[in-house]
Amino acid sequence: MTPLSHGLRRLATPAALLFGSLLLSQHVVRDSTMIASLPDPVGPAGWPRLMLGAVGLCAVIWIGKEILALWRAAHRPKPVDEEYEGYAHGRALIGLGLVVLYGAALPQVGFPVATAAFVALWCLIGGIRRPLTLALVTGIGCVTLLYVFVLLAQMPLSRGQGVFDGFTVALYRLLGIY
Repeated sequence: MTPLSHGLRRLATPAALLFGSLLLSQHVVRDSTMIASLPDPVGPAGWPRLMLGAVGLCAVIWIGKEILALWRAAHRPKPVDEEYEGYAHGRALIGLGLVVLYGAALPQVGFPVATAAFVALWCLIGGIRRPLTLALVTGIGCVTLLYVFVLLAQMPLSRGQGVFDGFTVALYRLLGIY
């Protein structure tokens, strides 16, 4: 496979994401005047459009990176297989399993606990070992997601069952979300 055909193949995924986000953003609701009549465009009605816009923006950045890499490869050829040396297939499988476990744990332990555990484990898998860095990334990331989803987007996230429900409510009150 030539570097050019390989580069064009790598453009397919971000191009598909960009096309899909543009197409789907026009079909979030059946009646587009409904969103315009709502007072808060960031609330539950506008949230899907905002997320699709973010996907589109990320796809444009990804396309730019791939075009830059393609341009560099044209000026400084190297074997395509070199790029994939050292890819950790085991870590990728562990990461996928972690995502599945996160989805399964969410209804039981609630969004804050499941998300904090997920982020901490994800960082450990990614090689972050310093306790302070791990605690800050986990804490700030989880609190930011809570504010974005619960307070800003007003999405009802899973609070968990039993003691986790009480913990989630207490955390929301502490953060001023409830």
